[in-house]
Amino acid sequence: MARTSSLIFLFFLYYLFIFSTSFGAKRSEKEEAAALFIFGDSFLDAGNNNYINTTTLDQANFWPYGETFFRFPTGRFSDGRLISDFIAEYAKLLLIPPFLQPGAQRYYNGVNFASAGAGALVETFQGAVINLKTQLNYSKKVGSWLREKLGNDEAKLIISRAVYLFSIGTNDYTSPFLTNNFTLLNSSSHSEYVGIVIGNLTTVIKEIYESGGRKFAFTNLPTLGCLPAMRIIRTEDNGRCLKKVSSLAKLHNKALSKLLFDLNKQLKGFKYSIFDMNRRLRERMDHPSKYGFKEGETACCGTGEFRGVFSCGGKRPVKEFQLCHLKLPKKVHVALFIFGDSYFDAGNNNYINTTADYQANFWPYGESFFNYPTGRFSDGLLVSDFIAEYAKLPLISTFLQSSNDQYTCGVNFASAGAGALVETHQGLVINLKTQLNYFKIVEQQLKQKLGDAAAKKLISKAVHLFSIGSNDYFTLFSTNSSVLQSHNSKLEYVEMVIGNLTNTIKEIYDEGGRKFGFLNLLPLGCIPSMKVLIVPGSTSGNSCQEDGTELAKLHNKVLSESLQELERVLEGFRYSYHDFYGSLIERMNNPEAYGFKGATACCGSGTYRGILSCGGKREIKEYEVCEKPSEYLFFDADHPSEMASKQVAELMWSSEIPNVTGPYNLKTLFHHI
Repeated sequence: MARTSSLIFLFFLYYLFIFSTSFGAKRSEKEEAAALFIFGDSFLDAGNNNYINTTTLDQANFWPYGETFFRFPTGRFSDGRLISDFIAEYAKLLLIPPFLQPGAQRYYNGVNFASAGAGALVETFQGAVINLKTQLNYSKKVGSWLREKLGNDEAKLIISRAVYLFSIGTNDYTSPFLTNNFTLLNSSSHSEYVGIVIGNLTTVIKEIYESGGRKFAFTNLPTLGCLPAMRIIRTEDNGRCLKKVSSLAKLHNKALSKLLFDLNKQLKGFKYSIFDMNRRLRERMDHPSKYGFKEGETACCGTGEFRGVFSCGGKRPVKEFQLCHLKLPKKVHVALFIFGDSYFDAGNNNYINTTADYQANFWPYGESFFNYPTGRFSDGLLVSDFIAEYAKLPLISTFLQSSNDQYTCGVNFASAGAGALVETHQGLVINLKTQLNYFKIVEQQLKQKLGDAAAKKLISKAVHLFSIGSNDYFTLFSTNSSVLQSHNSKLEYVEMVIGNLTNTIKEIYDEGGRKFGFLNLLPLGCIPSMKVLIVPGSTSGNSCQEDGTELAKLHNKVLSESLQELERVLEGFRYSYHDFYGSLIERMNNPEAYGFKGATACCGSGTYRGILSCGGKREIKEYEVCEKPSEYLFFDADHPSEMASKQVAELMWSSEIPNVTGPYNLKTLFHHI
C-alpha cells in the first residue's frame, strides 16, 4: 500500500510536469520541459542558507553532510540528495540551484528558494532564516527576470507550465518546543495557531496563482513528535513520540488537505499533488526492515538518545557526535580539473565580454539533456560531463560561474574559442595561460580551506583534462595565413602550439598535478565547417579540406611524442591520450555502424549545415535544426552531438586498446593510480 501511494504521488507530479496550458503558441516537445520552483525549509533547502548571516544550527555546509552523493557538503541537510533533487531528476531537469547561489541567475528550469529553519510564520526563527514571505518575494524577482529576458508571453508560458513544490510548516510547530518559547502558541488554541500557519501559506499560493502559476505540489508534515530531536524532549511521553507536536502536525495536515481541495474548486486551472509524508514516514519508522532500513527511530548522525541531539558535524553548540558507520575520515575522491576550448566549455564564456561566435547560451543548444542552453556547444552533455559522471562526480561547475567555491570536486576553466596561443581570438576568449592562472587561484583557495597538505593531496590525486589546439589552427583559415603554404612553417607553428601546452602541463606538475588526460585533435578538415570551404569542382570533391587535416595529423604526432617525453623526464607523471582523430574518422566513414546519419550537422545552414549559424544569433540568422540530434555525429558545424560525445567519453574512460586510449585509460587514472 505504501508503494502504491508513493507511485500515485509521482504519477500526479508527472501529470503536473507534462500538463499543457491552453494559452500561448504550441512549442515543440523539446521546448516544453516544465520548470521547478521550490519553496520550504530544510527538507528542500539545497544551500540557500550558505549565503545568509545565520548560525550553524541552520546550516549544513560541513562534513559529513553530503558525503554519500556529492562527496562534499552542499548545504543540504542530508548525506546526499533531497526529495526535490530526485523530483528534478525524474522530470529530466538538472539539479535546481539555490536562489542565493552566486552565478546561478539562469531560471529557465526553475530555482530553489527553500531555507533551513524557515516557516510560514515570519516569527519562526526570525532573523536567522528566509521565511516563506521572503521566498515569495524572491520568486517575484525571478518572474521579472524571465519577463526581461524572454518577453511577457514566453515568461508567462514558463510560469504557467512550472510546478511549484512546497515543504513548509515543520519549524512553525517544532520551534516552540526546541526554543522553549511558547508565547505565540499559547496565545491561541492549537486550531487557531494552525489556522494562522495555513493562512500564510494560502496567501503565498494565491499570489503565485495570480502571477500565473497553476501547478502545485506539497508534502504534508511527518509525525513531528517522533523525529529523534523531538523524542529526547523529556515529557510525560517518556521518550516515545512527543504527542503535543504530533497533534499539531495532524491538525495541519487536515487543514492543508481542505485548503487544497477548496482552492481546486475556487481557482480556475488550479492543479495540485499532495504526498502523505506523515503516513509513509511513520510506516518506515514502525517497520524499517521492510523498507531496507536498520533503524526507524535512531538517526545516523548526532549524539545522545536516538542521536537526537543536533550535533552532527561538530560545528554546533554540542561538538561531540557519532556517525552510523566507520568510514572516518571521509572517503577521498578524485577531483577533475578541465582545461580547453568549446569541446569542454560548460559555460565560462557566458560570463565574459565576447560575441555570439564564442557563446552557445541560446536555443537549441542544450535541448537534448538540459532543456535549456547552458553555454555548452552541444545539444546536451560534453565529453567532460560524461567523464565526471563515470568518475561519480557531480557536473563540474565553471570557474567564472563562481557557484562552487568548494572546488573539492574540481572546476572547469575551458573557454570556447580558446587556444594554446595567447594570440588566438585574443580579447574574446580565456586563453590557456589565463586558464592556468585561474587554476592557481583555485589552488590557493583550496589551501585556505583545507590546509596545504590536504590541498596538495587533492591536486596530486586529481585528473587534469585537456582539449586544446583546434582554434589555433582554425584561425589560419580565416586569415589566409602563410603558414599554410610551407611544410616547415607548419611544423614550426605546431611546435609553438605544443610548446605552450607543454609549459602549462609542467606548471601544473610543479604545483603537484600528476595525472593528465588529453583529447588529440579531431580531423579538422573533415568537420562540416571546413568541408563547406572546399571549392566546388576542386580535386578534393566531397572529401576533407586537406590543409586542415594535415595540420591536425601533425599536431597529434608532436603531442604524442611530447607526452612520451614528459613521462620519461617527470617523475610520477601519468597520462591518458585518446585518439579523437581516429574515433571521429571511424564514425565519419561508417556512420550507420554507430547510429549516425552521414556527414551533415544537425543544426546550421548551407552545405553539410557547415555554416555556424545554429540558433540564429550569429552573423547568419537563417538555420535549420534536425528532429533527432542523437542521429547526427555533429550537432552544429564544429561540435559533436551529445551521442557522439558519449561514445568518445566511453572510449576515453575504459578502452583498453592502446592506439585508441593509452597508455592508461581515465578509469585507471581515477581509480587505480
